[in-house]
Amino acid sequence: MKTAKVFIPILISILFVYLAIKDLSFSKVATAFSDISWGWIFASFVAGILAFVLRVIRWGYFFEKLPSFPSLLSAFLIGLMVNNILPARIGEIVRVFVLKKKEGISVSTSFATVILERIFDGLVVFLFFLVLLFICPFPRKIKVMGVIITGVYILALIFLILLKANKGFLVQKIGFISQRLAHILNSFSSGLSILHSLRKLFVIIVFSIASWSICGFSFYLGLPAFSISLPVYVGFFVLVMAVVGVMIPAAPGYIGTYQYFCILALKIFGVDENIAFSYSIVLYVISFFPTTIAGITFLFIEGLSFHELFKLKKEKV
Repeated sequence: MKTAKVFIPILISILFVYLAIKDLSFSKVATAFSDISWGWIFASFVAGILAFVLRVIRWGYFFEKLPSFPSLLSAFLIGLMVNNILPARIGEIVRVFVLKKKEGISVSTSFATVILERIFDGLVVFLFFLVLLFICPFPRKIKVMGVIITGVYILALIFLILLKANKGFLVQKIGFISQRLAHILNSFSSGLSILHSLRKLFVIIVFSIASWSICGFSFYLGLPAFSISLPVYVGFFVLVMAVVGVMIPAAPGYIGTYQYFCILALKIFGVDENIAFSYSIVLYVISFFPTTIAGITFLFIEGLSFHELFKLKKEKV
């Protein structure tokens, strides 16, 4: 079973890498790389950093008591790095354990904030997509996909709201079965405390819209680097499709799925697939390597090792 969890994502990545490169002309890809305007790439990189910083700050507002920014940044970067290079996407688990080590916040509480964070991310990104539906005549299958995914995120948020509202009842009932499970549920629901704070909800919504808007703009800024003249909203559509790619359980670093869905998005707007492939590689590189290097750096700053990260997973909640 464990072997399957490792190899199936790798096979998925291999499939999507094949789909991304099967019709390419590598001489045209080389030409696209040689003609890059690096000033636009730098602008895209800077916008990506700003969007990332806003996401880190926003994470703090999911907690009842705001953790320090250095602790949030360290945990966030280490988690991203782990997702980039290790299988099974354990980065989200690792970052809550790192935050526990630094701030003493329970794993269950932190993990609840991570789930909420992911739901808000999905809601904002796919609400962007719903707005784009009124601007662009997308193929029907893409419209259906966007509506379904948005609906799933809305249902997930409703479920968590109901969980928070009925915490006492659920903890009491589950306590008859398992006191430990009841404790975990109680700690987890504590991480949903912001659902009762209109002020924090407002701040989180503002940060969510701001960070993902800047992220969408960073995708747009990459287009002129390849002499692609398209409206700003195309950058937001590429962002949406890249998020869809990242959601697929592929190999570490989302290799293959990220590139394929970026290419698919740009081909809808008539961009040559060789240029689209080059674009996807460059935007991937300026995101993957800086976060990975920064994550490894913070790992050593915190006095941790990869061996200790796996040990952290086995600690009690």
